[in-house]
Amino acid sequence: MADIDELLGALAAKAPPPALFVIDEEVMRGLARRRESATARRGMVMAVAIAAVVGIVGSVAPAAPAQAEPLFGVPSGAPSHLLAD
Repeated sequence: MADIDELLGALAAKAPPPALFVIDEEVMRGLARRRESATARRGMVMAVAIAAVVGIVGSVAPAAPAQAEPLFGVPSGAPSHLLAD
């Protein structure tokens, strides 16, 4: 059985593979993608929660009965106004 110190010494003497120099970029890119995904998910959850609260409050809050009145009144040339006269 080989001595572990000899094995570690031989490993330290070898040059690292070139792929190890590039792995940092890939890891950081993956972390950035994951962070962006979490931010987007958090924003979507917040939008859904706000929509739910607005919907619940809007349906529970008492409201005046609906009135079908035009915003600026009926124009004098409108067919409905001409027929009513």
